[in-house]
Amino acid sequence: MPSGQGSYLQGGPTDFGTAIREAFRNIFTYQGRASRSSYWWFVLFEAICCVAFVILVDVPLLVSHSFNAGVAILGIIGSLGIIVVALTQLSLFVRRLHDTDKSGWWYFLALVPFGSIVLLVFSLMEGTPGPNRYG
Repeated sequence: MPSGQGSYLQGGPTDFGTAIREAFRNIFTYQGRASRSSYWWFVLFEAICCVAFVILVDVPLLVSHSFNAGVAILGIIGSLGIIVVALTQLSLFVRRLHDTDKSGWWYFLALVPFGSIVLLVFSLMEGTPGPNRYG
């Protein structure tokens, strides 16, 4: 493996399935690194989940024009799923920042105007080769 690439938490590259499985397995792990492939595969997974959520919950509501208990249950389950995915994404993004040798505290840039653009640029940057302060 090229220098700087190792296991999942050392910023090693992953495929789609491994990225999703390891992201959820490390939902509360804020140490280590996450490669670009690990991060962006998970972003793709999030997008697929959002589309599925809209199809399962919003479309039946629009078609029936009335309250349906089954749709309400799906909405509750989906909302809990969104919370789990959001927590997973937070820890993954902190590890992505670590891969670029930046502190996870940079995540708070999302709270200021245009800070999300800076975070997008950080997420697109290549990880630092070899060891850095975070692994």
